[in-house]
Amino acid sequence: MLLILNAIIPIAIVVVIGMALVKWNFVSEQFFSELSKVVFKVFVPVFLFVSVYRAGLQDVSLTLVAYFVPVIVMFVIYALVFNHRIALTTTFSNGVLVGIPVIVAIAGDTGLSICLAVISVHSLILFTTFYLFSSKVNVTPSIFKSTLNIFSNPVVVALLLGLAFKYLAVTIPQQLFTALDMIASAALPLALIILGSSLVQISGFNKSIISKTLLVSSSKLLILPLLVFAFSQYGLQLDTTQVFSLTVLAACPTGISVMPFVDKVEPDRSVAHNTIALSTLLSLLTIPTIIFLLQGY
Repeated sequence: MLLILNAIIPIAIVVVIGMALVKWNFVSEQFFSELSKVVFKVFVPVFLFVSVYRAGLQDVSLTLVAYFVPVIVMFVIYALVFNHRIALTTTFSNGVLVGIPVIVAIAGDTGLSICLAVISVHSLILFTTFYLFSSKVNVTPSIFKSTLNIFSNPVVVALLLGLAFKYLAVTIPQQLFTALDMIASAALPLALIILGSSLVQISGFNKSIISKTLLVSSSKLLILPLLVFAFSQYGLQLDTTQVFSLTVLAACPTGISVMPFVDKVEPDRSVAHNTIALSTLLSLLTIPTIIFLLQGY
């Protein structure tokens, strides 16, 4: 239990600091809007580049199968029962901000390697699946462009460059790598502060769609990790670190990257908006609970 608290409490404190900075008017909302652009276009990509360059990726083909088979199955079910926008909201994880800090704190570099492998193709697989379903409904040029923009996403570019530099054995001068490492060390704290500030800025819940929001949030935080755990543990019989890392990634709250894909249609936009906020808050309880339960396996 102490290990779980040591992993979760520091993250929660940094998120609360972000909330307090906005709530108590230490900085303006406009400040965080501009800071967010810098952090997610520079700091986080540099962090991912440095992490991949330093740790590389193991043979993760089976790991990716263990994660994405349950995710795609759940996506298809929710797309058929509801629609592809709700399906994306239910399956898209905020693995960078929430998953990496928790998993690294408990599983170390091996867990980080698994995280990076999943994150490197996470957007590509889920947004492509979204596009395939949306093509049967209403593909707009903006949605198609958003899908193509995956390949220019700084996160994806940073991961690919890190892999290329690692496996081509490109030597980075020590002074430059030290500078990159300094930037990387600031990425997650800044990102968590921004996450906290965004929770304060989110407007009140839309009560008319609260039942669907609760369903989507509980599906994201509980059902999806259960499916990933069952498939990786009993279906593919992966090792303990792999099962742990994949399950925690699946248990992460919905990522804000879904918003451009659901923004044009109500009430799905409101459901996604509410789910991002609610699942982020509830994950402070559900992720420690899931980690505690995983310790029994």
